[in-house]
Amino acid sequence: MPLSIRNLSPSDVAGSETTLWKYLTFEKFLDFLLLKRLYFRRSDKLTDPFECIMPPDMCLGDRKGSMPQAERDFIAAHEQYINSARSKVFLNSWHINEYESEAMWKLFGGSGHSIAIRTTFGRIMSEMAPHELTAGKVLYKDMIKDDCVISDIFDFALLKRKPFEHEREFRLIFINDGGDDNPRLLDSFGLHIPVEPADIVDKIYVSPLSEPWQFELTQAIIDKQGLGERLIRSTLFNFPGNKR
Repeated sequence: MPLSIRNLSPSDVAGSETTLWKYLTFEKFLDFLLLKRLYFRRSDKLTDPFECIMPPDMCLGDRKGSMPQAERDFIAAHEQYINSARSKVFLNSWHINEYESEAMWKLFGGSGHSIAIRTTFGRIMSEMAPHELTAGKVLYKDMIKDDCVISDIFDFALLKRKPFEHEREFRLIFINDGGDDNPRLLDSFGLHIPVEPADIVDKIYVSPLSEPWQFELTQAIIDKQGLGERLIRSTLFNFPGNKR
């Protein structure tokens, strides 16, 4: 089954030119560039402990006291299915933004020698098309108060709590039905899916906090991959109009 697109908000759909960013430590960038693979993290191993978890009162709301027992049992079974399936869900995340984000450099790139990959929705979809993945924008909701129509584990993988709204996340989702025998597994925390970095990368940004020698090191590595013309040293903290 090829890649499919899931939209929890039909009015907010990514276009082919939508800009996506991935902020990485230098080591994770090398893993992507040299070993030609994208890392997918298991959902229950992410920083947010409530990833892909269905809150007990999510589907009950104000009807909890008057709901027929049969309907309560159905919701309880659905909740159990969602929460037990989360260990099968592996995620690869990108940040949706037209420009660089200082907050994302801090959150995911760390300080010093880190890298941001810039691409587009169209590039990602083209590269990942042969794989059995689901992709879509993350929708940020109050899962108890807001109306959330959820059908399966894919919907939960694209649903997050509102305190994370600043991440503006676009996700690739892989469901590991192969268990521990899946050859893509790296360890119990994540797995890799092969890619061709040259087909994904539009631009490669070196952190604005990096030292000159770190940029030179990155340049040397990038040049050997034939991507030298795509490398940029971030000018995020430069005086406006000064490109050096």
